[in-house]
Amino acid sequence: MASRLDRESLERAGFETSFSPLYELGPELLEKTDTLYVPSSHDEFFLKSRSDDLLAFLARGGNLVICAEPCQPWLPFMAPFHAVSPRPFTNIKVRVRNDRFGIFADLGGDFDGSEGIFGQYARGWSDPPPGAIWLTDVGPEGDPKPADWPWQYPTTTGRGGYVFMHNGDNMTRYPDRGPKKEALVANVCLALRRLSIGELLF
Repeated sequence: MASRLDRESLERAGFETSFSPLYELGPELLEKTDTLYVPSSHDEFFLKSRSDDLLAFLARGGNLVICAEPCQPWLPFMAPFHAVSPRPFTNIKVRVRNDRFGIFADLGGDFDGSEGIFGQYARGWSDPPPGAIWLTDVGPEGDPKPADWPWQYPTTTGRGGYVFMHNGDNMTRYPDRGPKKEALVANVCLALRRLSIGELLF
């Protein structure tokens, strides 16, 4: 569930928000949606049963923001989650690797710390599909892994929607302080919208 501030940040960015129970997810709901946010607390088996609907949504240009540590990957391009060792603790300090879309630019260097504690934002990674862009690192600096990656769903027209995969906690609390409090989801959605209308190049 998004917080009040998170909802406000989305609305300030020009998004009309609505919330629905997971088990209402289907073609009718997706038809009214251009960007779907899936929080980290979800039923993987149910979502796998809706995979055809979600792939059709991406094929028509819908965007999907996923927060997950997949045990049972529920879409064909997803891979199982792998945890990094929490020792030393710097392994779970997320580092921005490639911010070509400006998602993290105004959030500050400690955007991933909730109440000053690192390791809740992301504790591991999943292998991205070919063509995905590796945005953030987690794990040892000498052997980094991708915590966040976007990817465009391939279609014959090249107009498929975009997936933003976050391997970890809900993004709605980040950053948890400062002038851009809880702005991460809005920044992600803005980037996906700008990609969809061709303002940014993937």
